[in-house]
Amino acid sequence: MGENEQIKSLFQRVCYDDSIQAYNELYIALCTRLIHFSASIVSSFHLAEEIVSDVFISLWQKRRDMSHVENPVVYLYVSTKNLSLNTLQQQKRHQHHSLDALNADMLVIAPEAESGMVSAEVSQKIERAIRSLPTRCQLIFRLIKQDRLSYREVATLLNISTKTVDAQLTIAVKKISQAIRFDLSDETAQTYLRQDS
Repeated sequence: MGENEQIKSLFQRVCYDDSIQAYNELYIALCTRLIHFSASIVSSFHLAEEIVSDVFISLWQKRRDMSHVENPVVYLYVSTKNLSLNTLQQQKRHQHHSLDALNADMLVIAPEAESGMVSAEVSQKIERAIRSLPTRCQLIFRLIKQDRLSYREVATLLNISTKTVDAQLTIAVKKISQAIRFDLSDETAQTYLRQDS
């Protein structure tokens, strides 16, 4: 069972069976990704943990009405995004906030050197290349490559077209490929940066 099917199955067990065990497993499966995502909006891991916790509490309270949700991953990301932006607005009442003001440092999730595909040194080069991208481009790259969302899921989450997602990802992949082209064989680079739509 793929990760998305597993998450869907846990989500359905929460909604239909009131399963606390499924609820806990769902939280464990997604909390790190959602906390990083929220922290990139609110610039605070502490606040992001509270926000993600609130998103899950709200899910449990409304679980009976949630059985219609087609894609639980997107639903939870969108809920996290909305609550994060609302929290920011409450903190700074007079400023309008959007995803363009992301704190990119909070998006950093340790690069995948431990997967054995790339060395720690190359992994750092990749991280530097990602950090040099425009913020929205970084976010799209990370959501697809690290959080493993699909193009369509990212488009839904950020209210943009899949064409825009594709264009931004192409920019990111090009820039990162240039940064590491002397360190990896083309084949390894292609595997690491493979675009799965």
